[in-house]
Amino acid sequence: MALKADALLLLCGVTVGLPAVAAAADGERYDPYAKMATGAHRYDMREVLQSRGKFVAEPVEQPDLSLLDTLPLSARASEPQAPGQLPEGWVQIGEVVQRREIAEGRKQIDPKPLPAWEDIEGNQYPRKGTVFLNFNGGMLKAGDDNSAENKSTLARHNHPYPVFNGSEATALTLIQAVQQDLETLGVRVLYLNRPSKTVPYTMAMVGGSWSDTNISSPAGGVAPGTDCEDRDQRNVVYAFDSSSATISQEIAHAWGLDHTLGSDRIMSYQAGNNKHFGDNCQDLCEEQCQGPGTIGCRLIHEIYCGVDSEQQNDLAELAKIFGTPEPDTEPPTVNILPEGDVIELEVGSDIEVKADIHDNYGGVGWRIKVSRDGEVALDEVDYEKVGAWYFANLETGVYEIVLEAEDHAEHVVQDKLTIIVGTPEAPTSTAGDSEGDSEGSDSTGALDSEGDDAGGSASDGATTDDGPGALDKGGCECRSTDQGAGGALGLPLLGLWLAHRARRRRRA
Repeated sequence: MALKADALLLLCGVTVGLPAVAAAADGERYDPYAKMATGAHRYDMREVLQSRGKFVAEPVEQPDLSLLDTLPLSARASEPQAPGQLPEGWVQIGEVVQRREIAEGRKQIDPKPLPAWEDIEGNQYPRKGTVFLNFNGGMLKAGDDNSAENKSTLARHNHPYPVFNGSEATALTLIQAVQQDLETLGVRVLYLNRPSKTVPYTMAMVGGSWSDTNISSPAGGVAPGTDCEDRDQRNVVYAFDSSSATISQEIAHAWGLDHTLGSDRIMSYQAGNNKHFGDNCQDLCEEQCQGPGTIGCRLIHEIYCGVDSEQQNDLAELAKIFGTPEPDTEPPTVNILPEGDVIELEVGSDIEVKADIHDNYGGVGWRIKVSRDGEVALDEVDYEKVGAWYFANLETGVYEIVLEAEDHAEHVVQDKLTIIVGTPEAPTSTAGDSEGDSEGSDSTGALDSEGDDAGGSASDGATTDDGPGALDKGGCECRSTDQGAGGALGLPLLGLWLAHRARRRRRA
């Protein structure tokens, strides 16, 4: 059934990302990672169509550990670099990188994010998590952390980060040790395959030197501090030495753990063997280690160990974030609003599309793909978790909008909406198919950035494989894959609260 444009109330919005801020008796508390975006992502479709790929995500480059045994050491060496400079608002204290407000004691991270932030799909606890161990290096860009886009607060901009200076066997030994460190948590450790951009993950750059980052003095590893309880979910950390404990420590820094005492603890500077995350309240190490101002998540630690205890319970905090390692067998549910398989609009119309996504664990991500007449015009991850897209100035053609969600068990689920704008030219199909499908096409009824889409398909929520040749199932379906995409936020469309759809949903 087609919905006419005059049956819709079309709204627009403005996207604004603001950190949660709360006043407290002991000084201002703030939460720079618990951002909440309002309004919709806005796109002028004339610009999008003319840009020819500007709004299409680049493919994920996959790792290859075998290069560690074939690449000569001379090709891995870091070029000498002058000491770096951190972005405005960040300071280095010894080997710790901290937000200036925290280091100077002017602010503290709020131990409880605002309820509105926790209500955003993907932010809930417990959540499943993913760590990607990167031994192959790559080109990094400066900016707020986004592991999927190789952006890092601590990166030298457009600097080629070097390949790990060790063998594949050494890398596998480190990988196994990190897996053991995290085995009691709902976290997977990837190294042969890099996750899709859709699902949030922490990336650890293993190898290189401190001078390959923008810090100003030597360190064994470094991570951006104060992301308490891993509220950002897309951090990039660095381990410069060949110690698995350093890798695990830097990863845990990105999740909100600070340094403690104890030669058997991963979070300690003290030398020792068989280090592990502690399951008791262990003394923090501030003045004795890197100096005052180096504890970033003190108020969170007090939840588990008591006010003014100056202690941290590693596993209690990590278990709150990631839970336990039981399998996630339930895929997300995904629905596009407005409801209906096909919408008809006039040329030049605008439309706002929203997403209704739910998952049984936090950590879900989502992306949107838009094609016109079978050609992908837009394919972007909703990193800000807005869950709304405003498309203006729609030109003549058949548009297919695919909303795709992915969780950490590689369940990928889609829903699809077809928009017919104006009177598109009839497809050149010898079979005379009014929906434009052709049995000889590389892809049928599904939008994918690597294959062509059959224009004008009106079937619901197709689930596709990542390459050409995927079949249109005629329903929202989930799949397991190494490269997936993400799910969206439960939001109403057009100012109307619409009933949750049970249609177009199928489980693997």
